[in-house]
Amino acid sequence: MEFKSINTGNWITKKVSKGALCSALFSVLIIFLGIFFFWSGALKADELMPASKYFVFNEGQYWRLWTALFAHADIPHLFGNLLLFFPFAYYLSGYFGIYFFPLLGFIMGGVTNFFVLQMMPEKVSLIGASGVVHWMGAAWMTLAFLIDRREKISKRLIKSIGISLILFLPDTYKPEISYSSHLIGYGLGALSGIFLYFIFKQRFLKAEVIEFVPVEEVEFDWQNPEEETSSGLSDESNY
Repeated sequence: MEFKSINTGNWITKKVSKGALCSALFSVLIIFLGIFFFWSGALKADELMPASKYFVFNEGQYWRLWTALFAHADIPHLFGNLLLFFPFAYYLSGYFGIYFFPLLGFIMGGVTNFFVLQMMPEKVSLIGASGVVHWMGAAWMTLAFLIDRREKISKRLIKSIGISLILFLPDTYKPEISYSSHLIGYGLGALSGIFLYFIFKQRFLKAEVIEFVPVEEVEFDWQNPEEETSSGLSDESNY
């Protein structure tokens, strides 16, 4: 009897780690803590947290690259980011550990702001975690594309591009939004995902679940009619 191998599981189809929820909630808590200081003006946070080209590069206040991540203009701005931030935080930390997120995620958020400020006017302030959110989304989509090999590359690519467009392509233009932070954050997220995958490639491959089933039980693939049918006979023998 002839058997065929089928990929039925991988690193991201197993259960997330038990600490994923705590990690995601802690990350959100830190953002809310930053919001409290920024909105209340406690310790002059409303003046010290935003990042601008002048303060960062002229005054050498590089810490603003990261404090700006925790400052948001208003409630719609905050919850617009949290809508995607929380689920991505849950899955990234749950499957890839807290060193990838939130640690690397927030580090790369500051790096994103570094590049974004290069293209902004000197005195315009930059706040918000949208660059981090786009980094998270790109990192997850990239890792899912590389790790989950149950489908063909073409299908995975179309799915990744489609979901990314749905989640991150803006439907309207707003002049107060830094779209460059979205683009740069997404690009750095994709690179981070690729980097992580190739570092732990063997570990990800070992996590794949391969099952061997009789050819008779394999469902006929209509996109590849040259392969054997579910009855175990070739297409030519049916005539």
